[in-house]
Amino acid sequence: MGKRTAIITIIVLFTGVLLFGWFLNQNRKSLVADPYRVIGTDAGIVIETYDLKSLINSVTTGKGIFPETGNVSELGEFSRQLKYLADQINKPGFKRILQEGTFILSFHEEEGGELAPFFSRSLPADIHFRNIKEALEGSGINRFSETRFFGKKVIVLPYTGEERRDTLYVSADAGLLFGTTSERLIKSALTQSPQSPDIRKAGDFSKLLRSAGKNENKIFFIFENLKKTREKILPPEAPVTGSFILPGNSLGGDLIIDDSGITISGYCEVSDASGFEAAFGPAEPSEFETYKVLPSSTSLFKSMKLVPRLKARPPGNTQSGRIHDLAVRLLPYLGDEITRAYINIKDNPVNQNTIVIYKLRNRVQCENILNDFLGGDPPIRYFRPDEQTRIPVYVTEFSGLGSVISQEFTKGAAGNCFAFYDNYMVTGNSYATISRFLYDNILNKTLANDVFYRDFEKKIASRAGYLFYCVPSQSLDHIKDFFSDRVSQGLASNKSSLDKIQSAGFQLASINGMIYSNLSVSYLDFVREESPTEWETLLDTTAGIKPFFFTNHNTGAKEIFIQDTRNNAYLINAAGRVLWKVPLREKINGQIYMIDYYRNGKYQLLFSGKNHLHLLDRNGNYVDRYPVRLRSPATNSLSLIDYDNNKNYRLLIAGEDKQMYMYDRSGSVVKGWEPFRTAGYVSGEASYYKISGKDFIVVADESSVYLLDRYGKTRLRLNDAVTKAKGSALRLAPGSEPYLICSAPDGTVQNIYFNGNVKKFTLREFSFDHSFDFFDVDGDGFGEYLFIDKGILYLYDNNLKEMFSKDFSSPNLGGPINFTFSSADRKIGVFDIDRNLIYLISQKGEMVKGFPLRGASMFSIGKLSSGAHWNLIVGGADRFLYNYKLETVQK
Repeated sequence: MGKRTAIITIIVLFTGVLLFGWFLNQNRKSLVADPYRVIGTDAGIVIETYDLKSLINSVTTGKGIFPETGNVSELGEFSRQLKYLADQINKPGFKRILQEGTFILSFHEEEGGELAPFFSRSLPADIHFRNIKEALEGSGINRFSETRFFGKKVIVLPYTGEERRDTLYVSADAGLLFGTTSERLIKSALTQSPQSPDIRKAGDFSKLLRSAGKNENKIFFIFENLKKTREKILPPEAPVTGSFILPGNSLGGDLIIDDSGITISGYCEVSDASGFEAAFGPAEPSEFETYKVLPSSTSLFKSMKLVPRLKARPPGNTQSGRIHDLAVRLLPYLGDEITRAYINIKDNPVNQNTIVIYKLRNRVQCENILNDFLGGDPPIRYFRPDEQTRIPVYVTEFSGLGSVISQEFTKGAAGNCFAFYDNYMVTGNSYATISRFLYDNILNKTLANDVFYRDFEKKIASRAGYLFYCVPSQSLDHIKDFFSDRVSQGLASNKSSLDKIQSAGFQLASINGMIYSNLSVSYLDFVREESPTEWETLLDTTAGIKPFFFTNHNTGAKEIFIQDTRNNAYLINAAGRVLWKVPLREKINGQIYMIDYYRNGKYQLLFSGKNHLHLLDRNGNYVDRYPVRLRSPATNSLSLIDYDNNKNYRLLIAGEDKQMYMYDRSGSVVKGWEPFRTAGYVSGEASYYKISGKDFIVVADESSVYLLDRYGKTRLRLNDAVTKAKGSALRLAPGSEPYLICSAPDGTVQNIYFNGNVKKFTLREFSFDHSFDFFDVDGDGFGEYLFIDKGILYLYDNNLKEMFSKDFSSPNLGGPINFTFSSADRKIGVFDIDRNLIYLISQKGEMVKGFPLRGASMFSIGKLSSGAHWNLIVGGADRFLYNYKLETVQK
């Protein structure tokens, strides 16, 4: 009996606890009112946040995309209102009212098509109507009155914008604080009962709301309630669904705002089964691949998983019938991905810049079908960027293949030109557009290697069924068809602000009966500049050395030799195509030489690393015994000496054992050379001069300069101590009495004569880290003195008068580099290491027109063709090797 009583007692107690919990929960519900209750079913945009203060502050901090709206005239008033709101909610008087809690901001279309804002939030139990008035007064707002609607108190707050007067209505009712600029909306909220339908009863909004994160800021768009807004934004013929502007009936999800842009991640609802859902819904989400072959100059593209629906064969139209027959034959061999893209090509008509790319299951079969379809002698133009490359481009008289295969996606894409690349077929509106596509792929200059696209890719999911991407400022001519004239004109007039939006796009994926959506807008506080390069070629990593111009002994054409930071060496032709890539054992140290090793008119590349001498032929193969291991690890760059200009080369290099080693062209130590031992380590390249019939090999270590003969013995001892600065070049000043010139660590200029005399003078004080060179900048036959120190370039003439000083406002500069374009046209090159910028400076200290240019390495200037222009070759921070075409170097 006692056991039974105990069980009953436990059950009663347990039931009491449950009932107490239920009543407690009901009591909490009565205390915490639901802010959605007063949001009407006509809301077009709904924003939910748990921390209003943080959300408002995140868009008014002066960083990111939102401050840019202040520079757009059409959004100026919105920006000012946002800033005013931020100033108010940060005041102490509003702290209690606006403490953390769910806050709803919605926008509703008014009679005239304007969007009226409405906000709602639950109030703490101890906050009453009078506390709201006190908060207003405490923040310095005294110009407000009080009225009643339906017997309920309403605060009327008039305010004046830049071009209009308006009124804010604020009220508190049933535990909610809400307000709006619309009298209609405030009256509707005051008469809203708990049983009245709110926005959560509209369409599928509640499903979208449930799919969003619990503690994230959220935003939702209900397009059915934005019909008048749509009429202002979109052209009259644009459908509600199916366009890239409105991908469904409603969409929304988590809202993330930071300095780098905006991301909305959630779901969208599409009820129109005959429209967008029919084209997109059946596709299984997977990874897209076409972006890997899209040129980095692509300004806009749309990719989707292909769901083919061939139109019926049109009767009585011979050309359309032929296109349909071609589509039927190709369809079994097409892959599951189709892309329509616009490429930004200067001087090419906008309507000619469209391409459609089909991923293929069987390229060979597709190409055979096209050749067979075109007959025995197909109309082919060959794309030939260089003598070794030839890609056929089929220029036909028919077009419209894309519209037959996927009408919903490629309507309007002409595509009378066909080409094949890798496992893709590309059709385009012009041969020039197809050629650009092929050329950029040869150079690996694609979106897959574009830094801005890679940043965009990080913000989206890896699998989807539909992907849209654009660079807004480069897409204005393309996307104007998707907007009304007013919006298109507004975008064009604010291009300077639009330039800072690096990318915008969204993706869609059909998952569990709903469509997952992800929208991203990326922003950087600088203008995305169009590249002025003639071409850009992708390396495995960034350039590790200064580019070297090499001559092709077969054709006489110029080619470029470069090494990246992973020690891969490349030979690149004048068209930018990589001829070969060879992994080397070590980094190239200093100077590269072009020699004729076999004395047969064929050239090789000679250079050194820390441990080896290297000699490569133009095919990237080592010659004979090379690479040759050095007797001691090198401390300086290799010097090439040809005493009698008979190609009996001598290779001079310093070792860590402080000895100077001389090798012959085969890599053997030269007999008769006595390795000269220096007092310190030699870091600079040794030099060779023949003066008055005598050989002088000049070597400088940390404390002295040595003048040797061709056997390694001291030829001349100097009458005064000379120390060469680490950043100083050692040059020969020609004339009746030639002399060597270099700077000392303190910047003192030292003239070293070949009779042992030394002359020293000081132009000004320079730091230990300065750079120095001696060069005839103005072409008058006399050399000038160039210094770089603490971010400033100095030039002194042969009379020791300062010609100019130019401050680059950067402490880390490379150079000076001397360039001679003609006897009267000479320039000074400077590399800003910290900012990855390169400069050309005239003899007057003026920057050459078009500079600075992007560059992340020391650079070289030469000619890749027989034309009048010069080519500047430099490595970029994005792993590309840039070729800038310099039409003229005059300012």
